[in-house]
Amino acid sequence: MTRRYIVQFDSAKLPRIDTDFLVIGSGSAGLRAAIEANQHGDILLITKSTIEDNNTHYAQEGIAIVMSEDDAIAPHVEDTLKTGKGLCNETAVGIMVEEGVQQVSELMKCNIHLDKEEMILVNPFKKQERVRIIEHAFVIDLMTQGDRCYGVVALINDTLHCIFAKATILASGGLGHIYQCTSNPAVATGDGLAAAWRAGCKVMDMEFIQFHPTALFLMETSYFLITEPVREEGGILINARGERFMAKYHEMEELAPCDVVSRAILNEMELTGAPCVYLDLTHLQSDFIQNRFSGIYQFCYQFGIDITTDVIPVRSVAHLVMGGVCTNLNTETSLRGLYACGEVACTGVHGASRLASNSLLECIVFGARAGNAAVAYARTIEADSYANIRISSDDAVPPNKTSQNIEIDAAKESIQEIMWRHVGLVRHGEDLEAISDELNVLNLNCYWHSTEAFEFQNMHDVAALIMEAAILRTESRGTHYREDFPEQDDVKWKKHIVLQRGQAARIVAGHT
Repeated sequence: MTRRYIVQFDSAKLPRIDTDFLVIGSGSAGLRAAIEANQHGDILLITKSTIEDNNTHYAQEGIAIVMSEDDAIAPHVEDTLKTGKGLCNETAVGIMVEEGVQQVSELMKCNIHLDKEEMILVNPFKKQERVRIIEHAFVIDLMTQGDRCYGVVALINDTLHCIFAKATILASGGLGHIYQCTSNPAVATGDGLAAAWRAGCKVMDMEFIQFHPTALFLMETSYFLITEPVREEGGILINARGERFMAKYHEMEELAPCDVVSRAILNEMELTGAPCVYLDLTHLQSDFIQNRFSGIYQFCYQFGIDITTDVIPVRSVAHLVMGGVCTNLNTETSLRGLYACGEVACTGVHGASRLASNSLLECIVFGARAGNAAVAYARTIEADSYANIRISSDDAVPPNKTSQNIEIDAAKESIQEIMWRHVGLVRHGEDLEAISDELNVLNLNCYWHSTEAFEFQNMHDVAALIMEAAILRTESRGTHYREDFPEQDDVKWKKHIVLQRGQAARIVAGHT
């Protein structure tokens, strides 16, 4: 397989940075991995924006973990497996739950409280010695020779740099911004996942995208999550006509699975011609609402919505991807020296749908595992085996002379519109096949040094992977709903779809 780069470079002619461990991403997974590895070498952490701008910072679901002997691990494992609709790696789930006890205890000993603000681990990370942070660094591609990763080519201060590392930990987060409506920060465009796929890594379960059913819908602000506990505590959903509607869709009504609630909301919006539905808490006690949901109350209030007396306009948004770069239980990818953790990785814990609050737990547990695995690998690397290595992109994608006339922002918006309209909450085989060609027309080669163009290419690569997997899975399971195949088919599809560049898709029964 010929290596595909999207930029032309020669490491001997570019500024070079060397480190023991390179961590890509500043969310909880990347920071946890960095803290673990920092005990054994120099750390360079690079992030696309600022160190605080990541999906962890926007997470509201907290973390669920067994913390006393009176609790049982088995129910947490069982709930996770049930939510994953038969596609979870049971061993990985067990590891996440069991090791989570120790990991969370260690964080609490460091006075890191398990709430939204503290969970990002930024303060303890900055206290580590031998740490360097480079913000606003855009990873273009992984540098590889054979089956080994040596680091990345990155755009730093508008200049290409080659960053060499004994071990590279990919923790670059999600891809929500390939959709029109998302809870993710603007940096979440699937950059790390796309780079790993171009480098030859296996990716898996890309069709499973979780849509959060209730995000605040206001034209003047980005989407703010109104979390599941609001409905669990008695919040009800009404459409634009003031009608309660969830009983039509599921016996559990507002407590139905997130994917069911999301599709119900979409259908009610279409039936009423309205841009949103409404979440009503006004029948609950005012003091209870303000105390139980103080963050939501304060956020909405600044936009003139008093959730104790006003209904909340909400709609569904793209939230998380269950699939990603395929790893084993130690976060190893199919490239030696490359480890993946957090939302960019597919560790197997989520299956076809994610149990709320498992995401941060997965990040902490497998982030620590990534740090440990990277350390073990780095110990096998002799310094001179990579210090003098030279990598170039002689096989880079040739420039497309016509593509530079394409307006990048318009092309990005086209991807977002295509994905939202046809590869979102409800999918149909005929539409998927038709717009697959439409997506291909948008492709361009980012041969010039433009962050926007590179970002578009990543969005395009990731969208194509989701599209391919969504076409192949001719059933409905978890967050993947095919209107033309509405039933779950365990005989044919209790399996995973594995995609690898240059090879035909593989259907596998277990985690690979």
